[in-house]
Amino acid sequence: MTTKRWFFPVFCLLLGLLMGVPVMARGEIVLGLALVGIMAGYATFLLLTRKRSETTAMLSGELGDERRRLNELRARGATANVLSMVVVGGFFVQIWRGEDPMPFALLGAVGGVAYVVALVYFSRRG
Repeated sequence: MTTKRWFFPVFCLLLGLLMGVPVMARGEIVLGLALVGIMAGYATFLLLTRKRSETTAMLSGELGDERRRLNELRARGATANVLSMVVVGGFFVQIWRGEDPMPFALLGAVGGVAYVVALVYFSRRG
């Protein structure tokens, strides 16, 4: 998937505003501006470096060839494995501490259901 040149920077700025504006509305102006600034910096970094770095090009959504697509798919899989371990680990830590494990249980349930649904969908789709 190749995205338009300005899609990702605009998307990053929109996310920055979605995080920063509510924080500023609560009266935490500096934190709100920092959130917008972080996302603006990330957008600028991607925009300026994606021509010279394959990694930032992929982070910008430029997945033109099959090697980039495979690398992105591998990165998704690795991320899913790490997040699954963190959710399960957090669940057990909360149980051992005698605290409410339900937030981690719900995250684990959503992840498990999403995984099964995706397997069914892609196995039938071919």
